[in-house]
Amino acid sequence: MDRLTGKTAIVTGAAGGLGYAGVRAMAAEGARVVMMDLSPAVHDRAEELAEEGFDVTAHVGDVSSESDMAGVVARAKETYGGLHVLWNNAGLVSGEWINQDTDVVEVSRDFLMRTIEVNAVSVFLGSKYAVPAMAETGGGSIINTSSVQAAGGDLALVAYGTSKAAVNYLTKSVATSFGHLGIRSNALAPGLIPTPAVRQAAAGAHQLEAVAPLQLLLDSQMLSSIGEQADVANTVVFLASDESKFITGQLIYVDGGTTGHLPTLSDRRKQASA
Repeated sequence: MDRLTGKTAIVTGAAGGLGYAGVRAMAAEGARVVMMDLSPAVHDRAEELAEEGFDVTAHVGDVSSESDMAGVVARAKETYGGLHVLWNNAGLVSGEWINQDTDVVEVSRDFLMRTIEVNAVSVFLGSKYAVPAMAETGGGSIINTSSVQAAGGDLALVAYGTSKAAVNYLTKSVATSFGHLGIRSNALAPGLIPTPAVRQAAAGAHQLEAVAPLQLLLDSQMLSSIGEQADVANTVVFLASDESKFITGQLIYVDGGTTGHLPTLSDRRKQASA
């Protein structure tokens, strides 16, 4: 279990959900991880992992703040001597926030801009300060959390989808500009991965589907199972490791096949089972 031995990583949104699962997976493979989160609870989560023998450091900060993002990169260099991996994972995904994200008529400009600040500007800032630090160590891997929501139009989530589309472009831009320095940049787009935030948001489902909203999404997957946090964490470990050293500028869907089929899949399944 040493695929990331000798590497230092920063993970944003590290206090819970996918971020925490990814931190654990990377630390288990030997990475030293700076766990960044807006919530002070990140200290408790880091302590839990440290008690298990993992080398992690908690850092409280706002990913939409330039000084905070510069600060976490400086913290990684001061604590561990350099930076090799950045996972830009933080985002506005609470049920309370997501259920306000409807369409272009209803969503306010302030709501849109705050969503973009946290979900996309954070990726810009993280990359801005990580690239020079990675160049000093001979290269590195930047991993950005996107979403299947950016793959096509929807009846809701206009702000979230817009922010994740920006993440996709930033991923390719960084990969193109800094590949000659040995710096890779890839994004992963999770599909249905139940977390506390997803379950909270699914309960309302934007009034689009009041009954069994998770089943509604499952009907549109190629695979019949619900994804797990480990599916995302394992992908992050792969992209952070040298196993993916020839992969850059890519958007990797971790979605059970949600985005890989024609839009008639659900109706055809129902027809076949009738």
